[in-house]
Amino acid sequence: MNHNPDITGGAGEQVLDILENIPSDSERQSVSDAPNRTRFGGFRFRRPASFTIFRAHGMAASEARAAGDVSSLTFQEHGESSSRKGPHRQSAGEDSDEKQAAALMVKHSSNIYNISDSVEDDEIDPLSNDYVGIIANYFSVGLMIGGSTSLLYPVLIVQGGATSSLMTASYAVVMAFWSYKIFFGFLSDCFPILGYKRKPYIVIGWFFCASVLIVLAKEGNDVDPSHMVMMFATANAGYVMADVAADGFMVWVAHREPIEKRGKMQTLVYSMNKLGQIAINILILLGFSGPLMNCAGYEPDPRVPCTDSPQVIKRVEKHLLEASPTEWCYEMCHASTFDWDLSIPEFALSICFVIAASIPLYLRLKEDKVKAEPRGQFLHAFWKQLQRRAAWQVILYGMISHITFGVMNAAKMPANYVWLELHTFQHQIMVIFEKFFFFVGLNLVRRYALNVSWRKQVLFG
Repeated sequence: MNHNPDITGGAGEQVLDILENIPSDSERQSVSDAPNRTRFGGFRFRRPASFTIFRAHGMAASEARAAGDVSSLTFQEHGESSSRKGPHRQSAGEDSDEKQAAALMVKHSSNIYNISDSVEDDEIDPLSNDYVGIIANYFSVGLMIGGSTSLLYPVLIVQGGATSSLMTASYAVVMAFWSYKIFFGFLSDCFPILGYKRKPYIVIGWFFCASVLIVLAKEGNDVDPSHMVMMFATANAGYVMADVAADGFMVWVAHREPIEKRGKMQTLVYSMNKLGQIAINILILLGFSGPLMNCAGYEPDPRVPCTDSPQVIKRVEKHLLEASPTEWCYEMCHASTFDWDLSIPEFALSICFVIAASIPLYLRLKEDKVKAEPRGQFLHAFWKQLQRRAAWQVILYGMISHITFGVMNAAKMPANYVWLELHTFQHQIMVIFEKFFFFVGLNLVRRYALNVSWRKQVLFG
């Protein structure tokens, strides 16, 4: 049984042939609807051509004859015979669409998206002990991406009164390593560690991330905001490495899903990602809505005198200064929701606890050993893949959508704080609702819309 997460493992075919041989939506629909169709009804095939999935045309037929694979042979030779007969020469009493649907219904034709020859590889439970580490990985990614970005607003804007340019630059620095996912993908594909391409990079990435968070915790609660931003950016390099390796695992499992369930793995892992973001934002809401974060100049220790910094004084609520000009810093302001605060070291260590608890799950991931892929061959195959229309059009859409959706007003965050008086509690409520609706949408797609054309879903969205 092949458990190699390399998407080319176990098949022996070139992945470059996958995209050009993917059947149309009507052909996929005919597979699931063929048993219930009427004789003269149903779907009309848009491409009545033979399918040569993953293999050269003649090679696939000869291999099927040699191996005695009747279903594979029937599937391929049906296209040959249909093309020789022509569109009007059919067997008596049999519609050509029905013949193609019957060919598609055989065992191997139901696996036209799969890249594995083994029937046993078709059924992989992502929640089993061997693969639940993938789910845990995406939950931890959600914790890190949500924690490192959502903490910037209370620390920089609410507590520090940072400018819009500093807030925008800090967010970009924290997320910088997401732009290097292709590098980490090349690293894990071409440089396996002890023969493993995914598991070591997941474990190393999370160990590195946890180590940086521990160093950040040792800095104490008075850590400089700019230093905190750099520490989060460094930690993100580790979890991006782990995320990229887990993406390879996720794709490997997704390719072995039945067609009618195809997409459940992707929606599951990204639902867990959003769930992690919701969890960490709830922690920020409860832990950073107190006076230490939301009251400018607040001092919990009465032995420490109030600051006389003009930058802090101008942000203090006026009624506090008027009521107690010398002891205003010991009073709670109206902006604080709770009377307690979570320190930054406690916040960092809480994420470390989840990472540490997940490490055994990563070590249990089932993966077969592979040989290192030649770098030149890998890059050549990658370039050929980019030249395919099914690849570059999707990449172009992703690039354009990120450019257009990524346009934001740099003054939005400070304006929300100054004009709308959105403190940590109110801001986190907005963020949680946003992530929650995304989470619900993913699960609705997973439950009801897996077989809906992705083109229609993109247009609808």
